[in-house]
Amino acid sequence: MQQLFQQATDNLSRYWGYDSFRPGQDEVVQSVFEGKDTLVLFPTGGGKSLCYQVPATVFEGITLVISPLVALMQDQVQQLKSKGISATFINSTIPNYEVEQRLVNARNGMYKLLYCAPERLKTSLFQAELENLNIALVAIDEAHCISEWGHDFRPSYREIRESLEPIADRTRWLALTATATPEVKNDILKTLQFKEPNVITRGFSRPNLTWWVIHTENKSQKILESVKRASKQGDGLIYGGTRRNCETWADRLSKKGIKTEAYHAGIESELRKEIQTRWISGETPLVVATNAFGMGIDKSNCRYVIHEEMPYSLEAYYQEAGRAGRDGEEGFPILFYRGSDYIKARKRLQENYPTRDELQRVYTALCDALNQAIGSEMEELAGFELSQVQKRCSLALKICSSAIRLMEQFGVIALKQDVAPMLSLQFTLSPEMMTKFRERCQNPEKAEFVDRLERIFGHFAYADMVDMELEFVLSKLEISRNALVKGLNVLMQNDQVLVFTVYPERSLVKLLDARSKNIPLNGNDIEDYRENLIRKIDQMNGYANTKECREVYLRNYFGDTEAKSCGHCDNCLKMEKEEPEITTDEIRVGFNKLIEEGTSQTELRRQTGWSKAKVIKVIQYLINEKMIEPDQKKQGHYLLLESGA
Repeated sequence: MQQLFQQATDNLSRYWGYDSFRPGQDEVVQSVFEGKDTLVLFPTGGGKSLCYQVPATVFEGITLVISPLVALMQDQVQQLKSKGISATFINSTIPNYEVEQRLVNARNGMYKLLYCAPERLKTSLFQAELENLNIALVAIDEAHCISEWGHDFRPSYREIRESLEPIADRTRWLALTATATPEVKNDILKTLQFKEPNVITRGFSRPNLTWWVIHTENKSQKILESVKRASKQGDGLIYGGTRRNCETWADRLSKKGIKTEAYHAGIESELRKEIQTRWISGETPLVVATNAFGMGIDKSNCRYVIHEEMPYSLEAYYQEAGRAGRDGEEGFPILFYRGSDYIKARKRLQENYPTRDELQRVYTALCDALNQAIGSEMEELAGFELSQVQKRCSLALKICSSAIRLMEQFGVIALKQDVAPMLSLQFTLSPEMMTKFRERCQNPEKAEFVDRLERIFGHFAYADMVDMELEFVLSKLEISRNALVKGLNVLMQNDQVLVFTVYPERSLVKLLDARSKNIPLNGNDIEDYRENLIRKIDQMNGYANTKECREVYLRNYFGDTEAKSCGHCDNCLKMEKEEPEITTDEIRVGFNKLIEEGTSQTELRRQTGWSKAKVIKVIQYLINEKMIEPDQKKQGHYLLLESGA
């Protein structure tokens, strides 16, 4: 085992540039190598992905990563490839022939990591290859999705163990999450059948975060004041709720001299990527976004995260607010709250959560819009317009949108939103005839253009329409969009050697099972989930209104009952006014740490758990008594005065 761990440490340095694992990561990697069923509970930014990515580079077999997020799969695969680590993904957004090819490649040992959506595990295609894949490790990311008590429940997650039963006893198991309450943790262990689990947690303490809630009826003015102060600390992020709010705040803050950009689903995908890049690099210091922003984005030096609206759960809030201070330096999560927020959130959920009958109507309307007859199956994703579904079922657009999201969550459909512009192309000649066409072509540039198209789209394009991202095709051909369309039109209309369609950015959907008369959902499950969401809103409201330490409230919610007051959240600072005077013991401890151990003022606060005000009182006392003086060369450190020796 020690040899495997040493190789993992070497690979950590080779591929990621780190000399050693973070505290907790080393324990997880050791547990994986020892073959223990392992559950990892690390906070946001705790480095969960390295716990399976690094061992994957050591194992001879493949690491199967179960993930619910298409965008996160794609981002991680791209990052791994950029480091020279072979990886790919399969989910319901790619056609079956491509899934089949990637599984064949995996069987032949071409990948170290295979990312997979949970609903793909039970397909006949995956099951046919399962025992040939030499799976060394199954890593279940976002494991809280297993539990119906979780904030992001997905029923397909509960079937993971059953779907992998043929290899379950001869592979390693690792489950990871950042947000698990005690009941969720127990549900994960039970569902995955972890008999002697090794539960490794770094706790939910984020001592460098100053949790803050501002109660105000005038959010606009207070947010503006807070951003002006916080922006002096560094870059930040505002969760603005709606698209309109994001645009309004981005414009308003930019006019105040703080370069700000809006980010939401209404912005074209390529521009969204550019905004992310500018924020991560620091070129754009502030982004105002909907809650779609942040998944898979690693920016260590975000100093503050502001929530303009109350999130619907503590899990969501903890993850989003936790994007501040991931470098370990001080960060400021700030929630703005007015009394009506709770009433509005509860009402919005109740009004927009579809009934069983409404779900049925949306399901029927969607199937009809996709031209799917009862008993028919979909091979690939197809474009759809929500407005057309809404027109067919005569329900409010918000109800239709919520119904679509629920159907995705409960495994009725696969949904891919905001798909980048695509080029769909098929050759109408056989490969042999296409070769003759190129040879007889009088125009060398046209012949080369056709040859490059064949190389890009591959042999599958002779049998069916093949989709490629338009930007990818343009980059490979090194031509403009207009030139591409013009050239393709000539080949389609004049030469009749291919057919093509250019699709704008759109949403795609696919029924995961054959269409049935009744939507394949249990009414009780839907209603229970709704009640669970309402409970989570209540708990979020409790956080906003608690008089106790904010960090204690959060950590207790996640099962850390030993949590002590942080000493620096807004509530702790309010309680400081009633705090007794410093004691002789505290003065002695402060002196010893500052002088004998060389501890800084910031470290003194972290090590003792004292409030910021208490630390300042102790230091001021020692200075007044001429025992210490500030170190002019090292900010935050102190030197011994001769009179204090």
